[in-house]
Amino acid sequence: MSSNEVQEWTLEGVLDELARLDSSMHDRHFAFILGSGASFSSNIPTGKDLAQRWLTDLHLRECRSDEHLEDWVKSSGIVSGNLTYETAAEFYPQIFERRFRGDRESGYAELEKHMDGKSPSLGYTLLAEIIQETRHKVVVTTNFDNLVADALSMHAHQSPLVVAHESLVGFVRPQLRRPLVAKIHRDLYFNPINDQDGVSNLEEGWKNALKKLFQYFTPIVVGYGGNDGSLMGLLNSLELGDIAGRIIWCYREGSPPPDLAQQVLIKHDGIKVKIPGFDEFMLQLATKLVPDFDLNRIAERTEDLGKKSADRYRKQADQLMRSLAQGTQEQRNTRQIMAQSVQQRTSWWAWELEAAAQTDPERQEETYIKGLEQFPESSELHYNYALFLSDIKGDIPGAKAMYKKSMALAPNDHESIFAYAELISRFDKNYEKAKELTQTAMSLSPTDPGPVCLYASILADQGATTEADKYFRQAIKMDAYNANNLVEYADFLADHLKKYEAAETYYKRALELEPNNAYALGNYANFLAFQAGNLEEAKIVFDKALKIEPVPPTVKSNHREFLRLRQEAKIQNKKSANNSINAEKIDN
Repeated sequence: MSSNEVQEWTLEGVLDELARLDSSMHDRHFAFILGSGASFSSNIPTGKDLAQRWLTDLHLRECRSDEHLEDWVKSSGIVSGNLTYETAAEFYPQIFERRFRGDRESGYAELEKHMDGKSPSLGYTLLAEIIQETRHKVVVTTNFDNLVADALSMHAHQSPLVVAHESLVGFVRPQLRRPLVAKIHRDLYFNPINDQDGVSNLEEGWKNALKKLFQYFTPIVVGYGGNDGSLMGLLNSLELGDIAGRIIWCYREGSPPPDLAQQVLIKHDGIKVKIPGFDEFMLQLATKLVPDFDLNRIAERTEDLGKKSADRYRKQADQLMRSLAQGTQEQRNTRQIMAQSVQQRTSWWAWELEAAAQTDPERQEETYIKGLEQFPESSELHYNYALFLSDIKGDIPGAKAMYKKSMALAPNDHESIFAYAELISRFDKNYEKAKELTQTAMSLSPTDPGPVCLYASILADQGATTEADKYFRQAIKMDAYNANNLVEYADFLADHLKKYEAAETYYKRALELEPNNAYALGNYANFLAFQAGNLEEAKIVFDKALKIEPVPPTVKSNHREFLRLRQEAKIQNKKSANNSINAEKIDN
């Protein structure tokens, strides 16, 4: 390989190397360098998301013509560089300065709004487990949030030393008695560094502290875009040999390391590796580094601290398991790792993970039935089996029966109530009963946007479109990153309001968030075929949806209708062509 080319390893190769270093070099430690991409799965916007929102605000304030946002951004004068809406992340500090010029405190308040009350994702939980159970206890981050410390606290781990201001860098030492979180751009509550000068230049104390740190710690970069000059400038200034081992730079599909990062990796003979995501990577790393790693053990320990925390952890793991089923082969392999990481059949959740890891629906159903034989009083297992029956098997009567059992076992479980209401609304058209149940679910869990979105759908089916639109917007405001709710709103815009252009915008936004969401792909393809009249594009999207296992029954049925429509269109085109030929013969 050329010395001017960055080494790229497979994920399996990187994990194997890290496991070897962990077991054979006890004087070597790992330091995790985290950026905003690591916090995205905790529902905190990335730097790019915030910068784009602020560009939208500036356009609303400053554009005095009908110039479109993308065109205005290029001529806005915010920066002298090549600023576009898509490259907003690269110019985050300049955009922040312009957006909050004259009232910087309002900028800090907006950051607090986005970060307050957010819980650590599964990935942070697993990072906390690694920090607690291994010698790898250092996190260096450009983030303002407190997710690392929160994850350690939630799971009763050792509290970290959080160095959130340059005046405290004297406490950053390679020899540490407790975990260290080095927040080089300060904490959310200590005037976080957002200005161009601060983001571009690392304070001298941090330079000295981090230089000493990296002599003993191998950096593992996850979720960091490398767009600020401070940390990247430090790494670039270090001499060959100043870093212990190789820098490992993790990136996601479509977001490779920037040019400066590539230069740093070349200089220090580092490695880049493509990962499915922060949560998935931390799961696989934990299985390599944590002795006797067991996902269920984390849940049981957490349950002692409070059932609510345990339920949230399990829900996140279940969601990850389901999302991995609709991803790449590498992501589907991660599902097997999750299932194998739980001691089999010792709890209802172990049965759930075993069922979810199956690729054959018949074997999935067998697993659920056996699990319910062992745990007949588990409302959670009845609920998950009902989801399987409705979404995978298309067995609506069976699903309704399971939801009823789940509700009988746990009368105040809003998820079972919500799911049953959705079923009787869609298939029985029992709107009044569905509305009653949905209102109960909304009162039991007022922060969950799902029941709000369902309530909007029921109103739409009853013809109350104005009120429905209000509730749809409320649901999206509650969680702008919920792809399924965005699809529901897109369906409403297309089916009830005939606002096709707006509908397509929401379909695309949902697919940007979850490109492999079979539900979103299927509904968008259906829209393209039957409402936008774009059969060729519909075929492309349908083909993509049908490659994702398992394929939802609605996608299959919509695809059959699409094939019928496409065949009719071909016959009609052929007739039109023959008529034209016959007319031409008559004229001649």
